[in-house]
Amino acid sequence: MAGYCWVDVLLATAIAALVSAMAVPLTARSVDTFRARDAAGFITTRIRGARQQAVASGRGVALVFDDSERGWTVRVCQDGNGNGVRRGEIDTQRDGCAEGPWLLFDLFPTVAVSRDPLVPGLDGEPGDDEAVRFGRAAMVSCAPSGGCTAGTVFVRSGAGEQFAVRVSGVAGRTRLFRFDRGLGRWVAV
Repeated sequence: MAGYCWVDVLLATAIAALVSAMAVPLTARSVDTFRARDAAGFITTRIRGARQQAVASGRGVALVFDDSERGWTVRVCQDGNGNGVRRGEIDTQRDGCAEGPWLLFDLFPTVAVSRDPLVPGLDGEPGDDEAVRFGRAAMVSCAPSGGCTAGTVFVRSGAGEQFAVRVSGVAGRTRLFRFDRGLGRWVAV
């Protein structure tokens, strides 16, 4: 073999360019999905940390969600007077917030606390657009006994990948789920 002809080189180059062009959208979508999973993991870790801090300190600790113009923010607040973390006492600074607020989009670009209304709830109920489901106060409040407010927060990527962080009440157990569109159901992550 003396070498390659120009046709061989052009054909190999064209194939490499085609494979690269197909891989870029797949890679971008994967990065977007990983960011959403990491953002949901960030919330999960903060809830678990609030629970541990409440048990260790003997004072209520809450992960507080606030709806701002740029999206939902998250902060960690601690009970300052022994009656649990309360919205009114956060506003008057009786209950202090030492960590946050964090806007998920700033930490994880293209990701937001958001819910696709076409995706059903974790228990099979019809979908809606309520992204934070922890009562009217929109906070996961953890008690020194280890129990936390039951509820769910939904995290969505820019490409529409949907994750959910669910907290059980009495035990304070926190679980992470992803909606599998191919299966049409939520799966534990």
